[in-house]
Formats: sequence, structure tokens, C-alpha cells
Amino acid sequence: MRAEDLLLAWDPLGYGLGSYGPEFDDIALALIHLDSIDRLDEVIRQILTDAFGDCPSESETRAMAARLLASSESCQL
Repeated sequence: MRAEDLLLAWDPLGYGLGSYGPEFDDIALALIHLDSIDRLDEVIRQILTDAFGDCPSESETRAMAARLLASSESCQL
């Protein structure tokens, strides 16, 4: 599954699918520059906290970071 599809299917705070457009754009941009699960997890948590004042559990954001990185690696030539 593509990183974009993973993000679009994710509702990290229960606000409903499609509620995170700018935040997911920022996460997708970070994905281009980061190759560490730990660092991407930090960025995801910071983006969601800055935008909503809340974020899901660290285990959930870390799992998403791992899926996103795996997806982006499978798409590289």
C-alpha cells in the first residue's frame, strides 16, 4: 500500500477520515527526508500535537511510522 493510502485510511484522533489533510501533507513531506522510525515517529507526534493539541499513543504513531517507511522503501527504484 502506498504511503498516501496508508495516511488517508488512518484516523489517529477519531475526528473522521479526511480531517487531517494539512497534517498528512506535512507527514508525507517528512517521509521524503527521514529514514528512521524513531525520527518519523517524533515528527508525526509533533505535527499532530501542534495541530490538535493531542496525539495517539506512541505505539500507534510508531507503528504508522514503520508502515510508512516500509511503504516508501518498497516504492523506491
